[in-house]
Amino acid sequence: MAQQASAAGRSAGTASTAGTGSLRITAVSGRALLKRFITLPEKLYADDPSWVAPLRLERKLHFDPSRNPFFQHAEAQLWLAERDGQTVGRISAQINQVHLRRYQDATGHFGFLEAEDDAEVFARLFNTAETWLRSRGLRQVMGPFNLSINDESGLLIDGFDTPLR
Repeated sequence: MAQQASAAGRSAGTASTAGTGSLRITAVSGRALLKRFITLPEKLYADDPSWVAPLRLERKLHFDPSRNPFFQHAEAQLWLAERDGQTVGRISAQINQVHLRRYQDATGHFGFLEAEDDAEVFARLFNTAETWLRSRGLRQVMGPFNLSINDESGLLIDGFDTPLR
């Protein structure tokens, strides 16, 4: 699994009172939280006939440092957003040492961004990832990369209603 959160990552998870209930950002650690992180899109897109779920086993292996070579030169932290006991969002932050050596630009990356249509959830997730990266000396954030630019990158901004062919 991805590396554990630092104190800075955990402290960003304090609750707020906006929305229908308090919002909490939780660092992912352990199998149960990783499973919730992996399966959140299934909940968010359950009613979308065009959405195709990734294979759960592949996603689980993707986050396993002993099976994914990305972790030989990088670290990542995952977070979940929760409101009223329900998972409503997720994000990751990554530090890729190969990128930093090549570009020397103090840039970290974010990815796996999924959430309910709620600006507060997105803002809190981004703030948490940025805080974690900043606490490690990085000054810029680029993404979304799931986990690196060599994996899934980008996001869909148009064509949500286009059926699969």
